[in-house]
Amino acid sequence: MTEPSVDAGVLARARARVLRAASQPVSEPTPAGLNTASDGERLWLLPAWPDGATPALLDEYDTAPMPMDRSGQARRVLAAALRCCWTRLDDAPWPGEAVPVPAVLEVYGGMSRGDAELARRWATGELRRLSDTDWLLLDESAGVVRPGPRVALWHDDTLGPLRDLLRRLPEPPQGVIAGE
Repeated sequence: MTEPSVDAGVLARARARVLRAASQPVSEPTPAGLNTASDGERLWLLPAWPDGATPALLDEYDTAPMPMDRSGQARRVLAAALRCCWTRLDDAPWPGEAVPVPAVLEVYGGMSRGDAELARRWATGELRRLSDTDWLLLDESAGVVRPGPRVALWHDDTLGPLRDLLRRLPEPPQGVIAGE
């Protein structure tokens, strides 16, 4: 008895939905039905959803993104990371630049009030969660972070307000250049 064959594209899409964005060498063929984001060395495989797919529809198919306990804080940490990593705001944010995590935490600290050490610990946790959901690529052993492959899916015509917001955020520390 032979086992039914599984289309490589179907398998790749299922992996991308369940296991996060997978990456492969740029030289490997890309399965059909996936969005891709390349950083020059790697090709990130991202699930492609129909335009207009709502969170409720994605939830119905068990593909909703990882829930965030403090989504407002996660957005502020993502903004702080983009302020540091998106060095030329007139260009696309992907692939961005890898920057030291302390630089991102310093920018975040300039955006928040209250206990600085507590904010720093929470922001560190949010960096990890944003990395788990592919919004950021966090390399804890090297102590750096850069935009994740999901950022590559943002359409150019939607980036104007984000650019304006990032220009209003605190400057990154000396040595981390954020373009104007």
